[in-house]
Amino acid sequence: MMLEVEIFDGSGNFADWSEQVILTLRQKGVLDYVESDMHVGTAEEPDKKKFNPADSKADGLAVAIILRCMLKSHWKRFIWSTAFEVWTELQKLYGVPNMKDLMSNLLELFSFRIDPNDKEGRTSAVQYSNLMNKIDFSTFSSSAMANLIRE
Repeated sequence: MMLEVEIFDGSGNFADWSEQVILTLRQKGVLDYVESDMHVGTAEEPDKKKFNPADSKADGLAVAIILRCMLKSHWKRFIWSTAFEVWTELQKLYGVPNMKDLMSNLLELFSFRIDPNDKEGRTSAVQYSNLMNKIDFSTFSSSAMANLIRE
């Protein structure tokens, strides 16, 4: 039984959609293939980890789950990709910017203090506004934000 996941068309909330897909991948036991760069080696890339037949099948299942949760018009871009490559590309296209930068910006925001020497508060207001503008809060679902804060 697969969890019901809404079809992603590129314009919805990627954070909510990706959480649903991750739950489905975990339920099917193929989440590792999205989180790890394991793909079939070729003559041009002999140092890449090769899949054994079971890994290849599991990776194919992970790709199929992800693609079935997207509009068919988006499939062409990912036709010969591994689950890791598909997921990485989706995160680049629709996901949250670099998590390290995001965490750094959030820490800077949460540690912001008004300068006691700023009598009118203008400088502090501008600094706070600049910090807020660094972070695009619209990309977060409420549960994704809660998870970030919890960590």
